[in-house]
Amino acid sequence: MNYFKIFSIVWGIVMICVRVLIHLMPEKWNKFELNKAYSEKKPKWVWAVGIFSIIIVLITWYKEITTEVSLSIIISILLTLTLIKVSQVLFNYDKFRSFVIKALVEDRSIITKINIATTILGIILILLGVFLY
Repeated sequence: MNYFKIFSIVWGIVMICVRVLIHLMPEKWNKFELNKAYSEKKPKWVWAVGIFSIIIVLITWYKEITTEVSLSIIISILLTLTLIKVSQVLFNYDKFRSFVIKALVEDRSIITKINIATTILGIILILLGVFLY
């Protein structure tokens, strides 16, 4: 199996599994996100995840350039777009946390829309991994 096949399938499965957890355990998930993941004070893990994300994007682009996998550019671009969220968490933490509070507490329709879109994207990633790469 190639890098893009494995990455696509694993990423898709993780996206779907997290959405299932959010749906099955909404109160526990809210407590986790608001009190641990996105606590009032920016957690130190944010910087570690930010650095890890940049490294994964760089590795993916290295693989994009050095291997010939048909349409691997799709995964490379999608993964690069995740840096938008990473940069918001790193550099606009308070605003990002406010959005999380709004989505989880004030207007649950936001989280529902995010869950639907993420699940669809997860299915697409799995299908890309299985049938394209």
